[in-house]
Amino acid sequence: MWTASDRETYKADGRRYPSDLTDEEWALIAPLVSGYDPLTADLREMVNACLYLEKTGCPWRYLPTDFGPRPTVRTWHDRFRADGLWSEMAALLTRAVRQKRGRRAEPSTGILDSQSVACGPQAGPRGTDGNKKVRGIKRHVLTCSLGFVLASLVTAANVHDTQAAGVLLDRAAQAGWRLERIKVDGIYVGARMGEAAGRHGLDVQVTTRERDAVGFTPLPLRWRIEATFGTQTKRYRRLTRNLEHSPAAAEDAIDIANCHRLMKDYHRHT
Repeated sequence: MWTASDRETYKADGRRYPSDLTDEEWALIAPLVSGYDPLTADLREMVNACLYLEKTGCPWRYLPTDFGPRPTVRTWHDRFRADGLWSEMAALLTRAVRQKRGRRAEPSTGILDSQSVACGPQAGPRGTDGNKKVRGIKRHVLTCSLGFVLASLVTAANVHDTQAAGVLLDRAAQAGWRLERIKVDGIYVGARMGEAAGRHGLDVQVTTRERDAVGFTPLPLRWRIEATFGTQTKRYRRLTRNLEHSPAAAEDAIDIANCHRLMKDYHRHT
């Protein structure tokens, strides 16, 4: 039964699609795309199209025509990815959201984990995660203590987590994140992990379940990255499985979803 709170939450607000940016959200990110010379393209519509694809998971040929010609949308989608727009936008929004939540802008604690995801029918690299019995790709993700993505890396599912950890930590450092410690599960141990963490002076803190634990028991702080995986795969249909032809495109899909979450969170706490 609908309540007054439900009606307020889901009332029509004038947008064509729920994924479209509100005026406030567009005002927040417009300065970041102001350097482009769009000629005849509406950049707000190009961003809306990227978010629509991410939320609905529809194939490119099913993209509604009211966003503009599909080749134009694809050109700008690929240009945003090549320019690193989404990761740059996420870095700025992460600091702003953390401050609005009463945290330091620069995170000192990171959470590292991976998610194995089945692939669609498209071509592209893939492997088999023998532990989880999943054939596809593996998303290696580093988040801050609030669960927002700081760096991501997509590999075939058969790549061991510690093998990808070094590249992921390097990417985070190149993006300007200076962490002091990372929370991990029991798989991130050994010489390879120690060497990767040592390069950046990180304290690796392993958190595992108690042996006598019964049922589901959220691990302190580490549950946030599990919540991030759950939010991305349940609320962004393009991430329910891997539908991209290349690791770079798959990493871009993670960044777009992360940016959208940050925009929503920023205005939720304003």
